[in-house]
Amino acid sequence: MILLKHTGSKPVAVSKDGQPLEFQFQNQAVSAACFLLAEKFPDESLIWFHEDVEHNLNLEFIQNLSSKLEMLSYAAKQPLAIAEVMGFVDQSVFFRIQPDVKYPTWLMSSAVGSVSCKALLHFKKDIPAYPNFDLFLCVLAKTGMLKGLRVYSEPRLIRNSAENAVSFTKNLNTTYTIIAALMGAKWLLLFELQRLLYQKKQNILRLLKSFQIRRINSAAIPELTIDTSELDEVKNELNFDVVIPTLGRKQALKQTLDDLSSQILVPQCVILIEQNPEVNAVSELDYLQTESWPFEVKHTFTHQTGACNARNLALDQVEADWVFLADDDLRIPKDFLKQAQAFIQAEKPQAFTVSCLQDGEIEPEKTVIQWPAFGSGCSFVKASTVKTIRFDLALEHGFGEDADFGMQLRKAGVDILYNPFLKLIHLKAPSGGFRKPIEKPWDKENPAPKPAPTVLASIIKHATPAQILGYKTLLFLKFYKLQQIKNPFSYIRQMRKRWEVSLFWAKKLLNTK
Repeated sequence: MILLKHTGSKPVAVSKDGQPLEFQFQNQAVSAACFLLAEKFPDESLIWFHEDVEHNLNLEFIQNLSSKLEMLSYAAKQPLAIAEVMGFVDQSVFFRIQPDVKYPTWLMSSAVGSVSCKALLHFKKDIPAYPNFDLFLCVLAKTGMLKGLRVYSEPRLIRNSAENAVSFTKNLNTTYTIIAALMGAKWLLLFELQRLLYQKKQNILRLLKSFQIRRINSAAIPELTIDTSELDEVKNELNFDVVIPTLGRKQALKQTLDDLSSQILVPQCVILIEQNPEVNAVSELDYLQTESWPFEVKHTFTHQTGACNARNLALDQVEADWVFLADDDLRIPKDFLKQAQAFIQAEKPQAFTVSCLQDGEIEPEKTVIQWPAFGSGCSFVKASTVKTIRFDLALEHGFGEDADFGMQLRKAGVDILYNPFLKLIHLKAPSGGFRKPIEKPWDKENPAPKPAPTVLASIIKHATPAQILGYKTLLFLKFYKLQQIKNPFSYIRQMRKRWEVSLFWAKKLLNTK
């Protein structure tokens, strides 16, 4: 383990395993020193810290760090180098940093952090050694996330982290640079447009300078991999409960259950929540009794429709170590749960979504990455992490409940990975499903709300103020070509009215849940 102490602008001292090292930095930037140390000690972990936080380092935690795929940092009462208004162009969950849990984010800090030297060297030829160390770390993290690097804000890097809160810088220089380097010219223009619209501010000179910044070609960077032979093997077999809400898909569900029956690793229990809104209706799933199943079946029949309520009823019945949240119209390979177990044992995630495409679609991802979404019909979660987490009934019969559930997990310190190698086929059965049209209180509004109030409610619940405004701007721009009003001024007036209607109902949903 290599410890690098710095002042923010230059390295001060370096030690290895507690022993000081003689190292000539020759007035180099801290980022350049990191690359030098990584080249000299490629099999070590590199820990950086600002001299002001040296007394508060949690060395006991730091010495036990082992993951070669993780990059950690913590701001430790220092403001982040990125401005909050970057939310205008970054609405992702990774911008919604939480100070009190290990949270997935590219918002890195020079105060304290760690990365394996091997991972650092992987990006050496593509990431410039910026003199601004915070900028370097953020660019490295944001680029690395796309290539398999797992990046987190980790409060346990220091002692007494409970006293800290997230704060953003007021200086926009680093924000302009990172937008230019990683997102490009059109996002710079959109950022500046929104500063003018929402803040009545502009910095044309800084904008023009940003156009000259070299853009990093992320597509040319290979995916980050590690030697899996170094990973610990867990010999104990895991058990899984499968949660399936269903509505009007008797035959599709039968196929899904048959696939689960044929698994090499059979689930412990399948928890079915069957819905039918007809008052006199009874269960149509006769095969649950007429056929033999190699797993326990917990079957609940309810007249109350809605995927949120159904999944919550099922989560209350979970007894296994892991939960597989599944749709009722999947085709599942025979080795699917066995491979899921191997992934859990190798990489020790707490939640992950798997590839769930329609037949013929091509999976775009090439490695396991941190995932900004959550698929409530194709995800695994460790049962202990969802003891107190449930789908928000305020979002029932709409869209946005998946994203909300994912954010609840992240706020509890649970990262969500995406595994493109575990593959399901989504049949998209033509009948039944959970999105059966339900009359909503805003259906008779004129003009109709845009976006759907449930979607906006989920965004308001979790996003930063700048992210909400950024979402509004992008919605207005993207929807323009899909509607009939071509006069831009008339369109903006109409969309403002629709946004206000959606905002009214979104706030009402959140206040009455």
